[in-house]
Amino acid sequence: MDIRVLEYFVVAAQEGSITRAAELLHVSQPTISRQLMELESELGRKLFDRSKRSVSLTQDGLLFRESAQEILTLYRKEVAKGAQSTEEPAGDLYLGTGETSSFAYAARKMDQFIRLYPKVHFHVISENGERIFDDIEKGLLDMGLVIRQINPSLFDFHPLPLTERWGILVPKDHPFAGYASIAVNSLRAERLILPENPVFQRELLLMLGPEAEKQVTCYSNLVYNSVTLVKEGVGIAICFENENFPKEDLAFVPFKDYPEPPAFLVWKKRPLKTPLMEKFLDFMIHADSE
Repeated sequence: MDIRVLEYFVVAAQEGSITRAAELLHVSQPTISRQLMELESELGRKLFDRSKRSVSLTQDGLLFRESAQEILTLYRKEVAKGAQSTEEPAGDLYLGTGETSSFAYAARKMDQFIRLYPKVHFHVISENGERIFDDIEKGLLDMGLVIRQINPSLFDFHPLPLTERWGILVPKDHPFAGYASIAVNSLRAERLILPENPVFQRELLLMLGPEAEKQVTCYSNLVYNSVTLVKEGVGIAICFENENFPKEDLAFVPFKDYPEPPAFLVWKKRPLKTPLMEKFLDFMIHADSE
């Protein structure tokens, strides 16, 4: 299987059109059609349903797309390693992160690093903690920013000098909006929006009590979507504080006397790292010790 065929497959799947994929990839349409049929023959599975003007993925195609995207990401990362030099750091670093205030700190450090080494490019992937750990293990991410416990047998980590605050996000006209802080038991009559992360869900439902699951109207994995859900009256969101919340419309109220979990930079435990990854980790650890 040629790596180019995987790219043909992914682009055709994204565009829903072999003709459009051919235009974007600067390859003839018959070439892509032939290569994709050969790919299906090699795999022994039908990946596309075809019509005169479009293509759509079959169930097997949907499953294969995730594998193809992972293979392409790993291939591009390996190619990028050839550009890395201990004398002049260059190349790509892949960082997974949740949408938390802690990322602002990481972003400032990334900016400082890029100014020192302008040939470095970061790829920032927004994911929940479970997916970040999974993608680090697979090699799709170099490191991640997480707010949760870490398995030290699988991952190395560096604690960042900051914590996150749990609380609620409510409309400005909600009775809770003027509170300086709020007790968890005050939420028992409210419709709730919880984070999609299953670890956080378990922690929050345990904290809220046995009947709390009946109050949940929605789960959301992105802060921006949670903001929209709160504005549209779907419920109040339980989330980490985020400095990007629209303060003209919404108010964040922290929980009273509730632990503030620390943030960690985490990466796969391995004997060898790329020179670029070593350089950035040294930069982060040294910056935090100053």
